Amino acid sequence: MTAAPFIPPFPEPRESLPGAFEMIRLLRGNILSGFLARSYQAECIPLHLLGRRMIIVNTPDLVRDIFVLRHEVYGRKSHYMERALAPVIGESLFINHGEVWRERRDALSPALHPAGLAQFHALFIQVAGELAADWEAAAGGPARDIAPDLAIATARIVMLAVFGPEVALAAARDLAAAFAIYQDAVESIDLAHLLGLPAWVPTPQSRRARRAARDIRALIEDLLRRHTLTAPFARLAHARRDDGTLLLDHAALVDEIGMMLLAGSETSANALAWALYLATSHAPTLDRLRGEWQAVLGDGRAPEAADLPALVFTRAMVQETLRLYPPVAILSRQAMRADRIRRWEVRKGSTVACLPWLLQRNALVWDAPHEFRPERFLPDAPEKPPRFAHIPFGLGPRVCAGAAFGMAEMLVLLPVLLRRLDFTIAPQHRVMPKLRLTLRPDGGLPMLLARRGMCA
Repeated sequence: MTAAPFIPPFPEPRESLPGAFEMIRLLRGNILSGFLARSYQAECIPLHLLGRRMIIVNTPDLVRDIFVLRHEVYGRKSHYMERALAPVIGESLFINHGEVWRERRDALSPALHPAGLAQFHALFIQVAGELAADWEAAAGGPARDIAPDLAIATARIVMLAVFGPEVALAAARDLAAAFAIYQDAVESIDLAHLLGLPAWVPTPQSRRARRAARDIRALIEDLLRRHTLTAPFARLAHARRDDGTLLLDHAALVDEIGMMLLAGSETSANALAWALYLATSHAPTLDRLRGEWQAVLGDGRAPEAADLPALVFTRAMVQETLRLYPPVAILSRQAMRADRIRRWEVRKGSTVACLPWLLQRNALVWDAPHEFRPERFLPDAPEKPPRFAHIPFGLGPRVCAGAAFGMAEMLVLLPVLLRRLDFTIAPQHRVMPKLRLTLRPDGGLPMLLARRGMCA
């Protein structure tokens, strides 16, 4: 008997566009609420907002053309992304472009290369065990929002990787809390930019965001004072250009560490939250996951680095989670010179974007696009996802340097957590994704926790 389709929650698409100011109100609250039904089967979506044009490319071939083949035209992040993130991560690799971006990328990439992931594996197991023990202690009690706990856990992993074993758990808690405040306060739609106002024009929201950004950077400064960078990341601090000059001064080092801490923790935490929700909401998937873990790992053992390639269905489930709920759901660029996309002229400085949220649910590309089907990503699936249709870590030269790190982290944490605990979404809580800087569960993810009596 075929299991009933499982369609996880997403905002109901609109049938028609609201007026400009109503659209701004919607988009500043939750960008996902502004999409039309036809947006989920469009190839290219031109938008006009207060006289400014944005073009959203929404098919694999257009995404490849813009983000890969024409990277030299669209290699710079959009005005919005620059203004939204600069208070926290300054002129870091994530924001920079051109030669500065290339030399910093070359310096950072070796630390996160897939060949070296085994050096971080013990950290994944350590933090997974800490989190599982914390949740076991809370089992049987009132519903607990697991989203902040996951943010703390993934921040702790990155801090241990960058600064070593002496980093206090409190630092991870402080970082996760400060970034939650920042993300809630930062403008989802940069109204000042749309109106042609400078970034320094204050609003209550921007003042709150800047206070949180200062707290985050002060935390990074404190970590640098108290701890020595571990070997993989010390190379970044000491990297020099061909002429012998230091690649990063102190402020630039704070920028890059901020980028690693936030990108490396926030995206993984959100992906794990959605994966736990999906797995525990769909019994056939949870049964298959636990069956795979029993076959590969036996009774309760945590995955070793050598086990990860054998977790085939687990990886497929994570990939399907990332398709439906991509942590970074908007990839936006600004044109560095005039261009043309299909019949639309693109002026220098205009915004061109791909929204993985839309692309990865596009009915022109995916069968049953809103349905949860991990089997899509199995090696023996009858139809493989088209190249450039599944891009949760970005694509082209600016693909996320930490993608392999994040995937390995999730392949360890999910078996440890789901073998030791059962999760049930709290009664009366309505799960719904909300897009700010990243795609989080709106209102958190309150769960009832129960021990399973299996140690990992």
